[in-house]
Amino acid sequence: MQFILTNIPLDVEIQWQLTVTRFHEWIEDDIFSFNWWTLLILFLLCFYIWWKLTDKSRLNEIILYAGFITIMILILDELGEELSLWDYTTDLFPVFPPITAIDLSCMPMVYSLIYQCFRTWKSFIIATLVMATIFCFICEPIFVWSGVYQMLKWKSYYGFPIYISLSLISKAAVTKIYSISKSSKGRI
Repeated sequence: MQFILTNIPLDVEIQWQLTVTRFHEWIEDDIFSFNWWTLLILFLLCFYIWWKLTDKSRLNEIILYAGFITIMILILDELGEELSLWDYTTDLFPVFPPITAIDLSCMPMVYSLIYQCFRTWKSFIIATLVMATIFCFICEPIFVWSGVYQMLKWKSYYGFPIYISLSLISKAAVTKIYSISKSSKGRI
């Protein structure tokens, strides 16, 4: 993949060279590797499970919650990788946020199913604490061990308050949005 870029700033040229390098590395090392297949299957399996288990009568609310979670996860993940706090050694797609299987399906699925199943704040917080513990101290070490994820300047326990905060902020936002929507019905 060779393009000639002229009259562009140096930082854009460097970014382009990194993109081309990442693409070539993905073609040579990632695509169709065991880890790549694992991420693809995980990505598809999580979407399937989510669809089967989601309460369709609350679909708008649950998708809104999952959307907030996904946006925050993608922003934080991109920030962490940009700051070289961690790295993903296997990418599902070469020019997309790096660990799309986890960021776009697995984590939002787990978060939204907790949101769906635990409706009171107390039960929601307890379930969120359990989820954050599993993500930090079981899932992340498994991804490190499998070679999909590499912690550079990061420790698993740093993510614990972040996982909890994402959940609580998203629930508060959705609750507020639905409260405003409910109170404004009939007023035009």
